[in-house]
Amino acid sequence: MAKQDRGVPVKSLYGGRFIAPEAVRHSMAPLEERLTAEFKERVKRRQQLREQMIKYRSPLVDVVSKDKGSTEVIKSLRQLNASAQDRKPRALHRTRVSERIVAGSIAATMVPPYDYQWSWSAVSGNPLANNEMADASTGSMSFSIWTDLNNGSSISGRVAVGSYFYPPAENNFLQIWSAPAFTDDWGDWCVMDGASADGWIGLYVASYDLAGGFTGAVVDQQMPLWADSSWWSGVGLQEGSNSGFGLYAPLQVDQDHQYIIWVWAGGDVSAAGWDTFWGSGAGDDLSVAVPAITWELG
Repeated sequence: MAKQDRGVPVKSLYGGRFIAPEAVRHSMAPLEERLTAEFKERVKRRQQLREQMIKYRSPLVDVVSKDKGSTEVIKSLRQLNASAQDRKPRALHRTRVSERIVAGSIAATMVPPYDYQWSWSAVSGNPLANNEMADASTGSMSFSIWTDLNNGSSISGRVAVGSYFYPPAENNFLQIWSAPAFTDDWGDWCVMDGASADGWIGLYVASYDLAGGFTGAVVDQQMPLWADSSWWSGVGLQEGSNSGFGLYAPLQVDQDHQYIIWVWAGGDVSAAGWDTFWGSGAGDDLSVAVPAITWELG
């Protein structure tokens, strides 16, 4: 059967304007620099806190070390930490959406393939896993970040898929929607040492001048999906899913600028690794499908 004609393409509204993917990739440098600086600051603060907690736990370790069963508990927690990272992700529900231009107010729905993809990470130590993937052709993105079982480590991961937008009318009010589906598993495990794990998803809109020069972020949204920070026990393995997590952002746009509309997601984990009488571990897995990005101008 012949493929059905999808009608007038959304890009026909933009008057032939577009920003090349390579130029967009270079324009992400300021964001990456900001993310790297934030990561380094988080690592510094965690290390300062850990130095004080090590002093605090010293007399506790002296007591625990006299209990022969304590080492077995630590071994069991380490194994729970390790086995969680090996779990296979659950199937991800993907909604089928068609690209279309909406009559009435100027509106459009964009579907894969999107125009751009991006991923980024920062690490300290030697993580057990640090994998980030974004695929504009399918609208899929994921990350898997797990701390080292033996030594201290921290990881930040970010992924995004996005599409070009240029206002087909003068200065106006723009609304953006998307309802990505996702599955996740994450957790932290700890005894007398710190562990943290968090994950989020959101919209990010970057602005460019008409020559393609980056002029700043006009939307920088991060909607929390999970977060925990522990020094004792942790939350263990957690799982979640959503077939359509609603994202929305309003903003003012004008024809003196071009825009990239991204759906992005991120996670951060930090832990100390496992020793004989104390230790900690943490990990995040997130898989996302972005079936459509919709905008309405007016």
